[in-house]
Amino acid sequence: MMPKFLLLVLPSLLFAACLAGDEQPPHFDESYLMGMRAYTREDWAVATAGMQQAVRDFESYNEASLKCLKLCENQKVKVPVDYYDDQELAVFHEIIARETCIRNCRDKEVDVYPRAGITSYTMDHMKNKNVYDYLQLALFREGKREEAAKACATFVYYNPRHINASVSLVFHKKNKNLTEEDFIPHNKMTYWDLYYMGSELYHRNQWQELVDVIETSLQELPRALQRCRDECYGPLRLGRRMGFAQTVIHQMITLKECQSQCIHKLGELRFDKTEEFFGSYFHYLQYGYHMLNASLPAIQASATQLQLEPHSDVAKKNAVFYRQQHGVTRKDFIPREDVQPLIESMDLEHSFMHVLDELSGHLEQFGEERQGGEEGQDDAELLDNDFFAYPPANMPQAEEWEWQEWNKPEIVRFTTDPDRMLADNVLSQDQCDKLLELTKHCKEGDGYQRKAPHTYNELFEGLNILDAAKKSQEGEVVPELSQLYVNASRRSRDAIAKEFNLQTPLYFSYTHLVCRTAKDVVERRDLSHPVHSDNCILNEATGECDKVPPAYTWRDYRRR
Repeated sequence: MMPKFLLLVLPSLLFAACLAGDEQPPHFDESYLMGMRAYTREDWAVATAGMQQAVRDFESYNEASLKCLKLCENQKVKVPVDYYDDQELAVFHEIIARETCIRNCRDKEVDVYPRAGITSYTMDHMKNKNVYDYLQLALFREGKREEAAKACATFVYYNPRHINASVSLVFHKKNKNLTEEDFIPHNKMTYWDLYYMGSELYHRNQWQELVDVIETSLQELPRALQRCRDECYGPLRLGRRMGFAQTVIHQMITLKECQSQCIHKLGELRFDKTEEFFGSYFHYLQYGYHMLNASLPAIQASATQLQLEPHSDVAKKNAVFYRQQHGVTRKDFIPREDVQPLIESMDLEHSFMHVLDELSGHLEQFGEERQGGEEGQDDAELLDNDFFAYPPANMPQAEEWEWQEWNKPEIVRFTTDPDRMLADNVLSQDQCDKLLELTKHCKEGDGYQRKAPHTYNELFEGLNILDAAKKSQEGEVVPELSQLYVNASRRSRDAIAKEFNLQTPLYFSYTHLVCRTAKDVVERRDLSHPVHSDNCILNEATGECDKVPPAYTWRDYRRR
């Protein structure tokens, strides 16, 4: 019998085996993509090891990057004497010097630097905490219930409006073997925890505690805002169709757009508009101070809320109330001075954005095209983005979903046409029975403009994956049935890819669960589904198939 301690280190060994032969350990981008590929294979041990390693390495990389940015921003750059008479050279020398400083600093601070850049896919998943959505399922499937619960709690903490993850969290909390500590998220945000605590105190009428907590949160907010702004700095991405000036403007717009959204990002856990979040601080404070009979702080908080939310009916009514109080003058009703630098920086960012937009539009008039779509991404990044486009599988709602071992499909190839195949035994009988339960939610004529798209002698009903997912969100369909639908589709695709030995990914265009029920017709000579081709117009007389609209010409696999 294998000793138990060997089982505990198995994920690390498996992940290390995947890296055998590398001269240096992978960067977090490579680790994450390795983990995601293992995730799609349902190789949970390798998936969790890769993703967890990526998270650790990303946090180290991010902290080092922020440290280097701060260090190099405060460093004075000596401009060569030869550049004094050339302002452009002086400016670009300063930019290059700072970027060189940051890169040299990173090389010292980060053990493993990316070999070929970092994909935006990985950076987005790390910054938005999407990695924890995938990680919680992989950990759950691996049997690590405590770690899965913490990963799920982390994702929901940063994405509280995500319905599926919230359902998964409820499922985890039903596990009586888990404690409250198992649901403490990774990397909690001080300003937000204090703010949330203040909102709870507001509803409990604990006014002194409310004021103290909200004021402390307000002091933490600038630090969180500055960190968000610093994290907006990234590598210069050169567009293939952009000139030098347009590239610089595009980079500045990207940076400033990101920074101007930071105050919104800090509050988007609960609010839809920036001013609602920032202004709500002073709504809590004006009411708390008022209940404590602290008139001047209450009046100034009300004035600050009105400054941030000039169109808010609540802010206007509060302002009228305080202005009508005995002894209150215009000099009293002024916004708080301590938050004016923060408000002014926000206003300056928005003004700067208008200037950049106007300048960018001016350059376009002289023939320089703005970068569109994914023009600047390399093929490997596009491939990874497409391949991992679908979201992670959902957790079961009530009880653990035990998957039966998938059957090995029985393949039949046609000697008359080597490009065709017939696959049987792709699903087990039990899985087929469960899919039949899902057909109860099929809709007549689904996916077509008419209810009888092929023949009036049959009742045509269908259900696509998106509608199945929506029905799961709305509680009409249990999540495991929708997940079975997705996995069955993937198994069919994988059987095709394996049988034809495809060397490049095969993607889905449209997936449809269809039921055809014959009507009571005495005699039929029509076909249930006429001979056709989706991606070309078939000429039955000549046998030719022209790839022209209205055929779905993009539904085509091309070996590269």
